[in-house]
Amino acid sequence: MHILSQELKSVVPKFFLFALLFIIITGITGPWVVSTRLLYDFYFFIYGNLGKMVLISVIIFGLLIRKNLGDLQTLPKPNSNIFFFALSFLLIPVFFLLGNNLLQYGSFTSNFPLSLLTHGILILIPSLLLLGIFGTKFLTSFVKRFKKEILVCLGTSIVYDVAIFQIWKLWPIFSGGVLTSVRFLLSLTSSNVQLIQPRIIIVYNFAVSIEQACSGLDSLFLFSSLYLLISILDWKEFNKVKLFVMFIPAAIGLYIVNIFRVYLLILIGAYVSADLSLKLFHTYLGMVLFIIFFFIFWKLFYKCMKK
Repeated sequence: MHILSQELKSVVPKFFLFALLFIIITGITGPWVVSTRLLYDFYFFIYGNLGKMVLISVIIFGLLIRKNLGDLQTLPKPNSNIFFFALSFLLIPVFFLLGNNLLQYGSFTSNFPLSLLTHGILILIPSLLLLGIFGTKFLTSFVKRFKKEILVCLGTSIVYDVAIFQIWKLWPIFSGGVLTSVRFLLSLTSSNVQLIQPRIIIVYNFAVSIEQACSGLDSLFLFSSLYLLISILDWKEFNKVKLFVMFIPAAIGLYIVNIFRVYLLILIGAYVSADLSLKLFHTYLGMVLFIIFFFIFWKLFYKCMKK
């Protein structure tokens, strides 16, 4: 048990470091891409869901191997590679340079080589970061040992990516609930709150349209999927009544967390910095809050839902 603990101590901090830096990097590049024609004219919109798929895969992978953590003992110790680590961050300004040059053209096919190069650089940044933090030897052994679990994660993520486009059709309903709730909360703290139909809230000079990204559907669908997966994996251990009943307050709690996220971001935009707020709207802040909620919920209620 002591050896296993030491192995986990060498992997877990590096994983959290990668997750933190990944979120910071996407927080730097993402809002800028969203503010330009790169998003749709050059197909950079695909990376919004791709980043979520990475986070989803990590959670699913953890669930799949949680009872076989001893297998980590067979892997070489992860060793950081400063060259890959530094190169990852050096490529960020290169991406901005290429992106600005790409904006001089009309579409993806207008300058196909430059388009491909710019996409490639954006993919290389987190890839090199991963290599820099864990090292090639560890990652190669990791993929060989857990290739079945990795394939399951990949397949599940693809299903999620396809299914979410169907789930998003419900966004006007959920965004309506967020709009009503946020407007009420703002009325408690701000005297100058206006609503422009259908879904625009204005607080002083800061305006936000409550659309898909504010609906909370991403988090609700992901939580429901993972809840189902955990239920299947530990089906024999759960009290079935408690398992089904607890899903309702859990989903409501997650929806409330999303409401407070939107509320706080609007407050930041109105009273602190509109630019900061808009950048935060276009990052993985919602996914970070989801992950925190997910782990707190299962930490608190997993044992009480068992037989």
